[in-house]
Amino acid sequence: MNPKLAYINQGRGGHVVYTDTISSIRFDFEFGGGDCVAIIFVPSISSWEAGTRRPLSERDEILLFVARQSLHDQVSNGYYKIMDSCIELFKS
Repeated sequence: MNPKLAYINQGRGGHVVYTDTISSIRFDFEFGGGDCVAIIFVPSISSWEAGTRRPLSERDEILLFVARQSLHDQVSNGYYKIMDSCIELFKS
């Protein structure tokens, strides 16, 4: 699928854009506080297909890519947490 991420910063937040050979998905984000660098908002399991037009079976793979790649791109040393409606990026 050759996925990629792009970032659109708009002050205190913006968008993370996931793109692969099938489609693009835009996730909103906002900067966090303390050890939390950013929060990327994702559709919950129940709203994934309607919000992304992608099958639920692809959700885990896409969110794992978004979490790993955004951590790599935006945080020099940290970790992430994937939850039902967001991905949180933390610095160590």
